[in-house]
Amino acid sequence: MGIRGLQTFIEQKLSLLNEIELHNCNVLFDGNSIYHQMYKECHLTCLFGGEYDKFYDYCKQLFESFRLCEINVIVVFDGARLDDRKLATTLQRSKKRIDYSTKLSVNIDLSPLLLRQTFLNVLDEMNIPYVSALGEGDDECVSLANHLNCYLISRDSDYYCYNLLQGYIPFEYVDINPIKKDSYYYLSAQLFTIDSLLNKFPGLNHSTLSLACCLCGNDYINENLVEKIFNHIIEIIEKSKQNKTKKNLRTKHWYAMQWAKQFDDIEIALEKSLAPISKGEKTNIEMKLRLALQSYLNPTDTLIYRFISSNNQNLLKNSHFVELARDYLDKLDMTDEQIHKQIDKVSLEIKSKCNHSIPTYLLDAVTDLRLSESFIEILIHRRLICSALVELEDEPSIHVDAIPIILPCLAILLKWDDDDDKQDDQSVIIYHRVFKQLKSCPYSVSNLNDNIDLNHLNSLSLIERENFVYKCLNISLSQREKYVHIHSDYHLWLMSIHYWYSIRNLKPVYIYGIIISLIKSIYLVNDDTSQCEDIELLSLSIDDKRNSIQIEPEIRQTINLKLKNMKKKVYDFKKFDCSIIHEFNCLQTIYVYTMKVNEFFNRPFNYQMHADKFLCGSFFYAFVEHYETKQNIHDAIRDLFQKHTKLLTIIENLFQSIASDIDF
Repeated sequence: MGIRGLQTFIEQKLSLLNEIELHNCNVLFDGNSIYHQMYKECHLTCLFGGEYDKFYDYCKQLFESFRLCEINVIVVFDGARLDDRKLATTLQRSKKRIDYSTKLSVNIDLSPLLLRQTFLNVLDEMNIPYVSALGEGDDECVSLANHLNCYLISRDSDYYCYNLLQGYIPFEYVDINPIKKDSYYYLSAQLFTIDSLLNKFPGLNHSTLSLACCLCGNDYINENLVEKIFNHIIEIIEKSKQNKTKKNLRTKHWYAMQWAKQFDDIEIALEKSLAPISKGEKTNIEMKLRLALQSYLNPTDTLIYRFISSNNQNLLKNSHFVELARDYLDKLDMTDEQIHKQIDKVSLEIKSKCNHSIPTYLLDAVTDLRLSESFIEILIHRRLICSALVELEDEPSIHVDAIPIILPCLAILLKWDDDDDKQDDQSVIIYHRVFKQLKSCPYSVSNLNDNIDLNHLNSLSLIERENFVYKCLNISLSQREKYVHIHSDYHLWLMSIHYWYSIRNLKPVYIYGIIISLIKSIYLVNDDTSQCEDIELLSLSIDDKRNSIQIEPEIRQTINLKLKNMKKKVYDFKKFDCSIIHEFNCLQTIYVYTMKVNEFFNRPFNYQMHADKFLCGSFFYAFVEHYETKQNIHDAIRDLFQKHTKLLTIIENLFQSIASDIDF
């Protein structure tokens, strides 16, 4: 949710932010808002599909600064779209992304696809607790922040309307560079408290402020819906002789708050606000306003109970938060059994399209971010909405080749939710780009029945689950045999690259671009460790310290300088080849769908190859653009790596494991 213009009204026109020192305190991050905003704060381009290596470094720096200042951090993410209240807003935003997707500019604003995965990778490495709401995350962020004595950090104007006990800190007003003071470090930040706003409008209370914000329009309330109400409010306020406020402050928010402050009771305020609405329209508008008000006045409050559930290990990483949660729950005088029943009660209220209670283990996996919320949305709505990235206008959407990967999973879900009495159609609607428009495209899954019962999914053996992932990615037995001597950390990555290369009919230079991105981040790190034994490096795990190859300093410096200069040149280009960026984004999409399938089958494959290790959009673009015209790509790569035998062997082994059985 978001209220257009409210941020500027509060921060600039009313100047209601006050400087504070963040030290030895608790903060809660609204995850979805934060990782998008962090990418912008890094001033990283979205044009090439994602600069994940630099984004990863920035995230680590952020959380290291918080740790130095003794700040406890917990992160809450959005879950599934449980209802359709935001559907119109979501579709409208998706349409806008399509408008941007075919415009090539270094300043293009299309958040890269794998930001959340990169952000989660940092949270795991830094041992920072996180959890997902089952649905919209704003309410849960507020409730949990209040229970855990946290400042809430985000970039969402809705938080100006919630009653946050510690207050709200807009993310861009946090200076992530620690400042030393006496014997401790702190971060400078700007804090908003709701009392500062209520004091500006004497008579206004939290309830009537919430109504004023709803009347201004948000993701649930379209401005056109309440236009008559607002025109009526402006007319009444303008007739009043009591206000001497400067005209530059008289925004729609000011009018709404001037109106709302006249009423002590929210019911009277709502009744008076609806006065200019005809009887035919009143019921619908009142219902929508009441639903929107509930979010601000009675935010959902379920995540605190999950601190007692052993199913959400990511939530229990910080003992300080666990202790605070236990203290709060002890005051409720609830036994662990009652708490588990409360969790189950909330889960049982979430119904599928055919009115079945969604299995608790699926919802637990979503809250622990072990399962994509997309699968819950399929059960509820039979619908997915795909986001566009930079793409070729005349080519199919980057999602078209990736969607078949997850269709077998969707078939299992729909089979479980089938209701013979209703003769439910075994198809789903997936919204994605078709030329320059967002289209709803039906995908039938009726012919993808593998006779797997959703309720028995977790009882499948590891080999059975691996085989289903192989099947989703069209990986043959002969292809699997090529992975035998390669560590399992690489397998899921190899399968997704193989799928991409085969289905997109690409030139070898595209695979080399991805492989060398990986080589650069794993085998060419600056730590020049000595290896006492002759090790087959691809047999080692990705994080094994022995992966750093012993290379003469001059050769290492030459290779790294070539790679750096190649990447640097792209920012000087005046024109860009969108086909290269399109293929990079196709790969990202395929990788995302591959991870979703792996999650659906309870992760039979290790999940170690994160985006920051092999996906850097500007480097990939630079490499393909530079080498795609080379007559002999193999000789060119040998020259690039100074004919270093060990590096070239790794590169060729990876290439052969991906491409050897593909014949175009």
